[in-house]
Amino acid sequence: MKPQGRLWLGLLLASSLGAQARPLELNDAYPSHYLVRQGDTLWDISARFLRSPWQWPRLWRANPQLSDPHAIYPGDELRLTWVDGQPRLVRAEPAGVVRLSPRVRVAPAVATIPLAAIMSFTDSHRVLAPEQLVRAPYILGESQGRVIMNKDESLYVRGQLNPGETYGVYRSQGELTDKFSRAELGLKAVQVGTVLAREQLEEGLARATVSSLRQEMRQGDRLLPLAADGAIAAFHYPRPGPALDKAYILAMGQEGAMTGRHGVVFINKGSEDGLGAGDLYRVLRPGPGVYDYGDSALARLSYADSASRYLRNTGPAVPLPAIPIARLLVFSVHPRVSAALVLDSDEPVRPHFPLDSVHDAGLWP
Repeated sequence: MKPQGRLWLGLLLASSLGAQARPLELNDAYPSHYLVRQGDTLWDISARFLRSPWQWPRLWRANPQLSDPHAIYPGDELRLTWVDGQPRLVRAEPAGVVRLSPRVRVAPAVATIPLAAIMSFTDSHRVLAPEQLVRAPYILGESQGRVIMNKDESLYVRGQLNPGETYGVYRSQGELTDKFSRAELGLKAVQVGTVLAREQLEEGLARATVSSLRQEMRQGDRLLPLAADGAIAAFHYPRPGPALDKAYILAMGQEGAMTGRHGVVFINKGSEDGLGAGDLYRVLRPGPGVYDYGDSALARLSYADSASRYLRNTGPAVPLPAIPIARLLVFSVHPRVSAALVLDSDEPVRPHFPLDSVHDAGLWP
């Protein structure tokens, strides 16, 4: 595991001591045994047993077999037991098996949360102020007049570069605009590759070489330094986030109209709203609207999506209650917008779905 990953996991464990005030609540249909599978995380396993899976360290606390929960591997069988009236997970040893020598593990140990999904996103996406891209150097073209640049090819850049420095090449994916205030919250940008600055030819004109490609690199793509900009904050112990007003899914992190487990989304709240890395929220699917006029109107009920123009013109439909479908972990916080990871979901998460607070009773009502 990378040092940064170990740091995050250490912070998760160190911060867990402050989340033990309430007794653990088990799910109504918790299993007595569980066989660890490839791709599981400690969050996934705990969510099968606990109504509040962010309390996962307490399932392993005071357990000599699992003193290091990160030593759990795919293929291990876990068994639920009780210690001093509190649930604990232990590793179940197969009956009649005697260990003669240490086993070499080929598969990696189970991670706390899917760090790979977060790293993949933060390595290729950024949230910027619009003026950052406007002021950034951009690709003019290359000497043979091609619109699309190839790896190891020389190209020319409008702007000032530091020879010998590697720059990320970014393309705008559109503005993030709040649907309530219409305020511009930021600009999504995806990294299409990197270039190595070779020389500053004159004021405002530089030469560079394409060093890597993720997508097609084109004229007009913008160059930004690759230095860390605070997009990945050190995680604290996952915890219910502060109450938010009119919080919702702003956009998908990747292309597409929906996402699910381990997908990334943007939400319309940030550090100005008190958010921090590690905050948890649940996602609600809005209930459908229903026109309910009884015998006084058309003598029938009608959903808003299929209602006639006459009904739609008579007034708003009555919204049915929203249903919780997913939980989010905020991991990258900007002043007015944040990126969050979908930790678990029962249905696809879509733009404009509202967010709600997570309580100790967990996700499902």
